[in-house]
Amino acid sequence: MCNLDSSLWSLIAIIILLIGIFGVILISEDNPIHYIFAAAVFFAMLAFMTGHTYYVSSVTNGHLILYYAQLLFMTITVIGLFQGTSIFIAEALFILNFAVFYVYLHFHTIAPVFVPAPAADSSSASSPSSPINH
Repeated sequence: MCNLDSSLWSLIAIIILLIGIFGVILISEDNPIHYIFAAAVFFAMLAFMTGHTYYVSSVTNGHLILYYAQLLFMTITVIGLFQGTSIFIAEALFILNFAVFYVYLHFHTIAPVFVPAPAADSSSASSPSSPINH
């Protein structure tokens, strides 16, 4: 499996995401290039989530649920584009879901630091070899 700190594919997805965000912000919606940058942003988010969901050993049900929700929001967005309807809500859900995934991914990897060690059972606490005297 891969190490999260040295995954080149993860870094590339984030770089594409950042460049795409700048393109979407700086280029008007009237210009077709705007939509190329928007597609790059959405596919970079999906690639990042796919990589961290399927190629990292610490996958949880939370990762899978958020990933499948992302696929659903992307499908709704694409259908909305082809139908010519407003895709604002689907886009917002897509971005919000990515943000939750990103925070969850980083919280999940550091969460064991904040979880207290399990308490010893009563039989080991009363044994003479226990370092804690009651």
